[in-house]
Amino acid sequence: MNSQPKTEALATDYDVIIVGGAAAGLTAALYACRRTLKTLVVTKSIGGQAAMTPSIENYPGISQIGGVDLMMQFQEHAKSHGAEFVYETARALKKTGDVFTVTSSKKDYTAKAVILAFGLTPRNLDVPGEQELQGKGVTYCATCDAPLYKNKNVAVVGGTYEALDAALLLARLNAHVTLIHDKAGYPTYKKLFEQVQGNSAIQLRLESKVLRIEGSQRVTGITVAAKDGTEDTIAVDGVFVENGHKIDSAWVGDLVEYDKTKSIVVTPNNETRTPGLYAAGDVTPLRDKQVVISAGEGAKAALSAYHYIQKMIGKPAIAVDWKHSQEQ
Repeated sequence: MNSQPKTEALATDYDVIIVGGAAAGLTAALYACRRTLKTLVVTKSIGGQAAMTPSIENYPGISQIGGVDLMMQFQEHAKSHGAEFVYETARALKKTGDVFTVTSSKKDYTAKAVILAFGLTPRNLDVPGEQELQGKGVTYCATCDAPLYKNKNVAVVGGTYEALDAALLLARLNAHVTLIHDKAGYPTYKKLFEQVQGNSAIQLRLESKVLRIEGSQRVTGITVAAKDGTEDTIAVDGVFVENGHKIDSAWVGDLVEYDKTKSIVVTPNNETRTPGLYAAGDVTPLRDKQVVISAGEGAKAALSAYHYIQKMIGKPAIAVDWKHSQEQ
């Protein structure tokens, strides 16, 4: 295990605090620790959306692995280099001089730099069966999980662009798709909706509301109510919830700039508008929400934080990781 001496000058509990325990945050923790930065990860849980994915087949070097297993490997790797973890919810963030204070649900922690990597939170349907069957047929990422449902019966729920895209993707995999939306159409996405309407593998259930998701160990069906109040249960193997996402970032305040989707705006080096504060992964305006992309962004954010701290304490930064490893 790498030793982690505190940097000179500015006295803080940690060199770096990372908020978020999924691909971006765990990778940032690994890279920060390898730069001998004392590192704390504040997170409610480990894995994020990846942990809801029963099988990941597109992570380089690993042909197939469960999402939970991959995220556990990420965490163990970070821990082996000295990362510390507290399972708490971040409630507030402030900067006084050069010191950041992260206030969690339990206590305050101080650091020289902070990396925001808490990702996006999928909007739930908030119906019976949804929480119980997450990772057991209920999924929030068609890009991740669609190949697992080739030739199967699935439901896609939502009024978003992603819902239409997911339906078309699943249809290309020979899945039989029921697309459920509580409105009469998709006026914002007319061209894509026309493609859906013309696809014989997709059955539309418009002006319909999901009442519950059926199943015990696995999803077996979805119960839907039509506009006239009639109900029926559709037999499906999986439910793709494409209801949009939200960013729970009010606690960050005005230390960062947001775009129109409320994502945190960063530079190519993952810097926010506040020096020493970085963001990585799905909480930033990444087009593609993938584990490998979030991991790379987490690594970049950690290296940026390292350079910032080295400059703060008047020490040279080591440029490349392999050279750093040789010098240990």
